[in-house]
Amino acid sequence: MRVIDVHAHMTPQFVVAATAKGTGVHGIDPAAFSSGLGHAMSPGQHIAEIDTLSIDVQVLSPQGQLYCYEHDATNVAALHRECNDSLRQVVVDYPTRLVGLAILPMQDVALAVAELERAITVLGLKGAMIGDHVNGVNYDDVGFRPFWAAAEQLGALIFLHQAPPTMIAQRLRDYHAPNSIGNLVERTVSFASIVFGGVLDEFPDLKLCLAHGGGYVCFGIGRMDWAWQWRAQAQAHASRPPSEYLASFYYDCITHNEHALRFLIDSVGVDRVLFGSDFPGFAAGKAGAGYQPVDWLHGLSSITDAEKDAILFGNLERLLGI
Repeated sequence: MRVIDVHAHMTPQFVVAATAKGTGVHGIDPAAFSSGLGHAMSPGQHIAEIDTLSIDVQVLSPQGQLYCYEHDATNVAALHRECNDSLRQVVVDYPTRLVGLAILPMQDVALAVAELERAITVLGLKGAMIGDHVNGVNYDDVGFRPFWAAAEQLGALIFLHQAPPTMIAQRLRDYHAPNSIGNLVERTVSFASIVFGGVLDEFPDLKLCLAHGGGYVCFGIGRMDWAWQWRAQAQAHASRPPSEYLASFYYDCITHNEHALRFLIDSVGVDRVLFGSDFPGFAAGKAGAGYQPVDWLHGLSSITDAEKDAILFGNLERLLGI
């Protein structure tokens, strides 16, 4: 049995170097993305860290701070191209340990589609990680339809993951709430916009994964169904109640709570739940302090051995062919 981790990040070494020197990267000041980039590890250090966590294979994506959607699209496309080239090299260097998800300039859909195609057909990456919105525009917007068409045609895994600041920061910045609460709010809005906006009706074969257990989606799905049942606006683009789309998404297991994970499995089906560690933000250097996400999952009494095997490796082996 091996463990495959869908939720893991890296900071490319050229970004680490530019941040240390304070020099621009493709016309972008590193100050725009350096805050919160996390642990600046070499690839060798990265592998050594995941060994301490009993993780065999990681699906690696660049840090979300590198989205830079608010910056010039041409400059960001160049930044992301170098990020993806760097990621591809790390995957080539550690082919049995790492696979990759690209980062894309989503503020320009044509550039994003071109880079997604290059990432998969030239670089051999498995898909892409994208933010929950692009400068406040959600993914039900018609302008994103060419992107969804390309992602479906390419069979790309699209991993939805926030970048700071999350939307609740306007009301509550204390107590680490923009992360602990805001991440989950962002994911719930992404689910709602994609489902109510008819994206999955038009592109039913999309491979979409919602980070952090899908946020509050499963807990709130009854109210979404109620809206769909009683409000014509909620039915305008979605042909079915939102609960019938739950199993159209994948979800990582990062709930930090056994009851929540059990509820997630029961709501969406165990075949849609993938192991995630949120490495390195919640993992690097913490194994000695008791953070062992693989051991945590193994120790959950309400999750069967068959369910644990599906989450830890079976589902991702099938999804990504690895």
